[in-house]
Amino acid sequence: MKKREYDPEQPMSAGRIEYLEQARERVRLRRLRRAAVIVLLLAAAVVFGTGILGSSIGAAKDMVDTVRIALLPEQGYPQKTGIQTVYQAEALSGGYVVLGQEGCLVYSENGHLLHSIQAGYGRPALAAGKDRFVLYNRAGKELRVASRTQTLYTKSYENSLYLCAISDGGRVAAVTSDPRYVAKLMVYSSTMEELLSWSISASDGTPVRMAFSPGGSQLAVAALTARDGQVVTNLYLLDVSAGDPVLLASAASSMPQWLGWVSSRSILAVFDDHVSLFDLSGSELARRDYSGEQLASVSVDEKGLALLFGSGSSSRALITDLQLNTQYEGAVPAANRIVRGGESFYLLCDSSVERFTLAGEYQNSWPLEAKPQALLAGKRLLLLSGNTVQQLEIPTPES
Repeated sequence: MKKREYDPEQPMSAGRIEYLEQARERVRLRRLRRAAVIVLLLAAAVVFGTGILGSSIGAAKDMVDTVRIALLPEQGYPQKTGIQTVYQAEALSGGYVVLGQEGCLVYSENGHLLHSIQAGYGRPALAAGKDRFVLYNRAGKELRVASRTQTLYTKSYENSLYLCAISDGGRVAAVTSDPRYVAKLMVYSSTMEELLSWSISASDGTPVRMAFSPGGSQLAVAALTARDGQVVTNLYLLDVSAGDPVLLASAASSMPQWLGWVSSRSILAVFDDHVSLFDLSGSELARRDYSGEQLASVSVDEKGLALLFGSGSSSRALITDLQLNTQYEGAVPAANRIVRGGESFYLLCDSSVERFTLAGEYQNSWPLEAKPQALLAGKRLLLLSGNTVQQLEIPTPES
């Protein structure tokens, strides 16, 4: 019998293609399982080799979560969240967390529900790090630290909570009221052991924004106080190991809207009338003023800043890099929110999402039946509207 020769130019049958795709998927899963075993062995070596059980076990749990999430099969979109009104939606490593009146949900990027918290908080808020987030009650006295798959710690206070922040490594900062002072700020390790506390006086101000440095060793704090009949924002730098706050700068008649680190040596502060970039000595490296305009939305990613101004029938956008150099400045369609991601920025309008290049050139639009509430522009473009999260497909140049 003559042996049949394979012709590489002959198109494969549908069955042959399906067989090859299944074979590739089996190889991928074997590699992931092998990686999971290696990660678990390394985690065990860290735990028992260093003897630092608390933080090492926490890191091991985060690594196990990462491997578990990577092994989950594709779930697909759209997904029903059951959350009609989205308060916050924040990215996590390999997933995202959604907060609404109905509760707090954590999803993987491929659509799997990983964790659900029904806290019943009156004024819920959250702060997200890389693998963990802190959920707290601004009308109460409790916070929860959760990973992507489970609640890790719950802590109650005698006084009301104002504000929380969390680092990528899991350190937590919490601000409460204090009967003897204006407020009290506490910083905890990733295992919720108190590292320091700061009793904040009236002249210091009440913290309204906080952000950990990339390594988690420093905390930037924006606090509001009154001076000579004016509202003043004081910007502090708090070294977690030293514990002594350093006043970097003060801004009179300016309300902080966003605070974050753009590198290990520089802090970006967005106010209602200007944006400033500071170094760790308090020197103002760059500044952009927009006094007289109504700031509607702020979005910052690893490459730059996007600001949306105006309300009603007209809007204006300002797009800059991290040094506040202009990439685009001009009129845009009327929108409620702006989101910067990759090489584009997105406008959430009443009944659509509009996409533009960072130079302000129109790219495409997605008409919607429900008003968009939040957009996550990571590896996937995920939109939350109504009680649904859906993936927006970016058209190819050919289409």
